[in-house]
Amino acid sequence: MKKITMSVAALAIAMSSFGQCTSGDEYQEQVKTFKSFEYQILDLIDAVKMDMYYGFLDKDKGTYYINQMTILIIANKQMLAELNKDKYVKL
Repeated sequence: MKKITMSVAALAIAMSSFGQCTSGDEYQEQVKTFKSFEYQILDLIDAVKMDMYYGFLDKDKGTYYINQMTILIIANKQMLAELNKDKYVKL
């Protein structure tokens, strides 16, 4: 479980310190990175669900972790929306 906690913390730090430059190819790279974070978080959610199913993790703890990772997905999407907004404002 420490591995999941550290992964979530690392993703949160990476998303919060992501670059601000949004020109052409850099913008597409940033979108790919945000999507990559989202897919990694979804993979972690699937792993927690499997651990809950097989009894390696309590249902309460698993639900808590899933809720926290869902909050990270929402924050990731909000940052992507801000990035998209900033792209059009700067043009």
